[in-house]
Amino acid sequence: MNRRKQGFTLIELLTVIAILTLLVGILLPSLTKARNTAKASTCLANLKGIGTSFVLYLNENDDTLPPDRLVRPRPTSDRYMISPDGKIAPRWQWFLQTDLGPVISPTPFFNVLGPGKRGFFTDTDVPRGAGSQAGDGLTMSNDLFKCASMDDPEFERSIRDGAYGYNYQYLGNARRGKTPARWDNFAVSMHQIRAPGATVLVADSRGAGRVHGPHSFRLDPPRLAVERNATSFGPLRPGESAGPDAEVSIDDPPIPAGLDPEIYAYSPVEMRHNKRGNVVFLDSHAEAMTVQQLGYELSPGDSSKRIAAGTAVPVRDPLSGTYSANNKLWTGHNTDPIAAAHLPANP
Repeated sequence: MNRRKQGFTLIELLTVIAILTLLVGILLPSLTKARNTAKASTCLANLKGIGTSFVLYLNENDDTLPPDRLVRPRPTSDRYMISPDGKIAPRWQWFLQTDLGPVISPTPFFNVLGPGKRGFFTDTDVPRGAGSQAGDGLTMSNDLFKCASMDDPEFERSIRDGAYGYNYQYLGNARRGKTPARWDNFAVSMHQIRAPGATVLVADSRGAGRVHGPHSFRLDPPRLAVERNATSFGPLRPGESAGPDAEVSIDDPPIPAGLDPEIYAYSPVEMRHNKRGNVVFLDSHAEAMTVQQLGYELSPGDSSKRIAAGTAVPVRDPLSGTYSANNKLWTGHNTDPIAAAHLPANP
């Protein structure tokens, strides 16, 4: 007896395809969310590690916080600061190497560190015989400073333009402003900090892609207060002086047409983890927070300047009128009397 071969009918096949499509549509968002959550957790763990490294640094340096970038060993020195590993003008990440090791391995730069050589390497030095992907004196080799959610091969390992920024204005501003013989706000002792558990230390920063602006290793607070010896904080406005130790590079890209210069150069906390930014505080605890929780004032949006609604905007002192920006979680005291005087009245 002949038996008829059994197979899928066209309707059955289409039904199976439809079910699979439906399952993929249901599962894909969940998988994407799970992946993003894992990346956020890895970033938070990195920041906790950075916070622990700060604690060890403080223990070995008389409870004094590191500078944002030490260009000169003393304000009046005519020589550049060179780290023990040979990095000229080291940024804050270099000062944590007691626990972490060098943020950039000096070994590939031995051609500029060896006998008879100049004994240091700069941001633009490239390892001898290095390929095009090896980077330069800006490329970090330490994975702790790389955020998994910052998917930008050009900048994700940049010590200057990478993932994390330091609350430098209140904790370690080693620029020179009103008085060139003094640092703007360095060195800051922990004895000056009244609320370490309510003081931002390091957080997700924008990362200096071509649409973000330069130098994200420095983190700008919501209110750009000109305090202590500083003449200017945050992005410069036309006509303002950058000071004698400004970090200016001919490689910095020009501001793209149509972008607001002040917004473009501003370096607030970046919301890249489910609309939150990861933050580690001076007491080493870390958490994810919104820009509003951190005190930033948000733009309602301005299409003519390509500013999206909800973008953190800088607020400068002195400023009359009202604003919502405040530096309560930045000052070290868990207060901001200046901002409190400008808060809009409750309706």
